[in-house]
Amino acid sequence: MNGMKNRMIIVLVAIVVIAALLACGSGGLISKGPTPTPTKTPRPTFTVTLTPTNTPIPTNTPTPTNTATPTPLPTNTPIVYTATPTPAPTDTPLPPTNTPKPTAKPKPPQPKPTATRPKPANTPAPAYAFTGAITGGTANCGTTGVKGKVKTRTGGAYAGVTVAVWADGWEGAVANPADMYGNWEVLLGPGVRPGTWYAAVVKAETCQPKPGGWTATGCQLQSNKVAVTTTASCSGQGTVQWPEIEFRQN
Repeated sequence: MNGMKNRMIIVLVAIVVIAALLACGSGGLISKGPTPTPTKTPRPTFTVTLTPTNTPIPTNTPTPTNTATPTPLPTNTPIVYTATPTPAPTDTPLPPTNTPKPTAKPKPPQPKPTATRPKPANTPAPAYAFTGAITGGTANCGTTGVKGKVKTRTGGAYAGVTVAVWADGWEGAVANPADMYGNWEVLLGPGVRPGTWYAAVVKAETCQPKPGGWTATGCQLQSNKVAVTTTASCSGQGTVQWPEIEFRQN
């Protein structure tokens, strides 16, 4: 583009120069003699019209083509294997075998300690069906005897139970079976009779009979033997003619 502009400028300058020369030449000719003044022909005006030039489209630079360079094929070089004789392996002696250790004698099985728990002590069965104890006593100057009650485990009246009373050197007597309220008694005699007496529940059929009743001789005891004392005085503090004993079922 710059080259075309330069060319156009040169052409315009050349035209201007030529026009100037032509004007100077015409003036010289007129000054030489009286020549008829010619009518001036108007100078043609030149309008410079710039001829548009086609700007050449830049051509794409051709991409160089890859020229395949033939690569020579590798030649297979034959490999020659040379057998190298390998010496036969010599027999390596086996390592000595481990001498078995003497086996330990098996220990006899030890018994495992067993946890011993203390067993609850068994409550021994009562030796008798009933247990007797002194519950009181009263003074009486008219008669002397032993009396009391027979009760069940729960404290109720125990009827039909037989109680025997005796003393050292005396064969004793057996009371009538306890009544419906559990009451029983044995009369020792009229008046005050001091002494030590024994009482117990007995099995009536094992006692020896006597005229008008039963003695305590040979009776099988059904309770412990309870000892009671009667006093010689029937008045004053601590005097007792009728001691009281209660037998309770075990």
